Amino acid sequence: MTTQTETAMTPQEIGAHALAKAVKYADRADRYATSDRGTDEFNHARIAVYGGLAAVYAEVAKAAAALTGGSA
Repeated sequence: MTTQTETAMTPQEIGAHALAKAVKYADRADRYATSDRGTDEFNHARIAVYGGLAAVYAEVAKAAAALTGGSA
């Protein structure tokens, strides 16, 4: 028998986590954009994916900030 515990995160925790992820993925996109390999088809795909993930996480961080009454 397994026991499942649920941990509720506050909007502040969600926002901080999402913001950290947004920065992480933006950094990865930048790393591919400025790599010595150049911006070939492989890098273009990675830049698009990581840039998209960064944008999604940034939106989650903004929504969490709005829930806490902060400005986004």
